[in-house]
Amino acid sequence: MSLAKINLVVAVVLLAEAVYAHDYWFERSAEDYLLHRGHRLSQHQGDKEVPFDPEIVTGAYCLRQGDADPSPAVVGGGYPLRVEGPCLAVMVTADSGYWSQTLTGTRNQARDELFGVLRSWQALESVKRVEAWAERLGEPLSTDLELVFTENPFTLAVGDKLRLKAVFRGGPAQGVAVAYHGDARGVTGDDGRVNLRIRHKGLQLITASLEEPLESEKADKRVRSTILMLDIQ
Repeated sequence: MSLAKINLVVAVVLLAEAVYAHDYWFERSAEDYLLHRGHRLSQHQGDKEVPFDPEIVTGAYCLRQGDADPSPAVVGGGYPLRVEGPCLAVMVTADSGYWSQTLTGTRNQARDELFGVLRSWQALESVKRVEAWAERLGEPLSTDLELVFTENPFTLAVGDKLRLKAVFRGGPAQGVAVAYHGDARGVTGDDGRVNLRIRHKGLQLITASLEEPLESEKADKRVRSTILMLDIQ
């Protein structure tokens, strides 16, 4: 079996573990952004909207036109969460706590709080929406797991390759499973890079996840996941 096929199999397995996660996405509201959670944009089963407590948000970043670095974004309360714009790129990070899968469903509780847990994890999540190109977008906006560009994506067309790099804590992230609209596309190597062929115009939804063992009574592992959104016309 070729290395590419092996990577794809690994990606499918890793992403199968992440299907219990919710998807986050930004919608525009004038110059601001509304952050939603649910399953409206994905192939995952579940409610279209799954409101969350704003307290799970650990960071919000806005890269503004002409700025060299992102600045903290003003965040409103309630759901959907309002993030003040306008931004060339907006990003929110969150810790939605511990999750456990049981025979009767998935609960937002730690393993030691339930009986008959099949698997459990801590979910650290982020979502980034990019509106327009700036050289600064070749670098991460945060220290969390993130997908960054190696070139201007807005010059690309259907059939072109979108070249990305997974970054964690400022450096390339190896072993990150990447999917394009829910389809596993591979696992990053030691350089953190991955190439995805653009299949259609409009919204591009790229997800990535990284797992690590967690020695805790509360969960088996920690799952870091990130979502990248942009429109290509």
